[in-house]
Amino acid sequence: MNSRPTLSPASISAGIKGRGKPVRLDSKALINPLTWAAIIIFFATASCSHDNRKAQPLPPRKDSVKVSGEAPDTLTPQINKLNQLITSEPGNADLYWRRGKLEEAAKNYSPALTDYNHAIRLDSLKATYYYNLANLNFTIGQTRAAKDAYLHSIALDAKNTDALLRLSELYFYVKRYTDAFDYVNRAIKVNPYIGKAYFLKGMIYLETKDTARAISSMQTATEQDTKYYDAYIQLGLLLTRKRNRLAVDYFNSAISIDPGDREAYYDKAMFYQSAGDNEKAINAYLDLLQVDSTYKYALYNLGYLYYYLDKPDYKKAFIYFNKALQSDSNYSYAYFSRGNCYLQFDRPEKALADFDHAVRLNPGFTPASDAYRALKRKLSNSAAAGR
Repeated sequence: MNSRPTLSPASISAGIKGRGKPVRLDSKALINPLTWAAIIIFFATASCSHDNRKAQPLPPRKDSVKVSGEAPDTLTPQINKLNQLITSEPGNADLYWRRGKLEEAAKNYSPALTDYNHAIRLDSLKATYYYNLANLNFTIGQTRAAKDAYLHSIALDAKNTDALLRLSELYFYVKRYTDAFDYVNRAIKVNPYIGKAYFLKGMIYLETKDTARAISSMQTATEQDTKYYDAYIQLGLLLTRKRNRLAVDYFNSAISIDPGDREAYYDKAMFYQSAGDNEKAINAYLDLLQVDSTYKYALYNLGYLYYYLDKPDYKKAFIYFNKALQSDSNYSYAYFSRGNCYLQFDRPEKALADFDHAVRLNPGFTPASDAYRALKRKLSNSAAAGR
C-alpha cells in the first residue's frame, strides 16, 4: 500500500507542550483552591463591581518556599518542652507564639491558630504575632482574617516589608492592581533592594499588559538578587514572545542557578523550536533529558522535531513518541503521532490502532478521529477491492 493518508504538521504539533503567557505553568500556586474561593467571597463583598476572575498565579521563588526540614516527630519534643514552659509561665505571650510556629511547621494548623490568637490576646502590640497569624490564615484559606492581620502588622510596624509584599500579592491575585502597586511601592520605599518586590511589580505590569515595564522590573529584580531564578525565567519568557535571542541568556542564567530543574532547559528548547532552529532545540531537549529522562513533553517534542526535519528521521521520531508513551500511557497526542510514524513505515493496521487509542483517550481530538476514519475507510476499501 503505497498511498497512505498523511496529516499536516499542524496536526501533530497540537501535542507540543509550549508556553502561552509567560508564567510558570508547572509551579505550585502560592494560594490553594480553598484560599481562592475565600478570596473571591471576600472581595466580592468588598466591591460588587470587581472582576472576580483569577489573575495568573505568581510562581514561588525557588528559595522562598520554606520547608521546616524537621519531621513532626522531631518537632514534638520541642512542642512538649514549650508545653512545660507555658505551664510555668501561662502569661508569657512569646511562648505561645513560639509553640504556634512549631505547630504550624508540623502542619497542626488548628492548635497553631489557637496559639497565635492567644499570644495576641496577651500582647496585642507585637507586629510579628499578627504577621504569623496572617500567613497561617492565608495558608488555610481564611483570607479575610489574613488581610486584617496583615493590616494590623503593618499598623504596628510600617516598615514590615514582608507584610507589605504579602498584602500586595493578595491584591494582585484578585486583580486589584492599584492596591497591589500601592503596597509593593511602600515596601520598596522602605527597602529599595528587595528583589521580590521588583519581581512582584513585574508580574503586575505583565497582567496589566505593560510588557516594557514588566521586563524592566524583572531586570531590576535580578540586579538586586543575582540568584533570582524565577525572574530569569520570566525574562526569558517575555523575550521569547519578542523573538529576542537574549531570552537564551536568561534561561542559561536560570540553569546556572539551578542546573537540576527542568523548566529552564525546556523553555530554552522551546525558544529554539519556535525560532525554527531545530538542531539547537534538539540539543536543548537532550540536555533536559539528562536532568529528567522521563519528561514526556521533551520526549514528544523531540519526536515532533525528528518527524519534521528537512530530512525527516521517522525511526528516531518513533523512538521518542514511544518513550513519551512509556512515560505516560494516557498521552493521546503521542499515540496519534506514533500512528503517523507507523504510516511512514507502511504499517497501517498499527497506525489505525494508535489513532483509535488516541480517540478513546481524548474523544475531542479531531485530527486523531479524522485520521482514524480516513484510514479505516481506506483499509475497508482495499479489503473490498481484494475480494
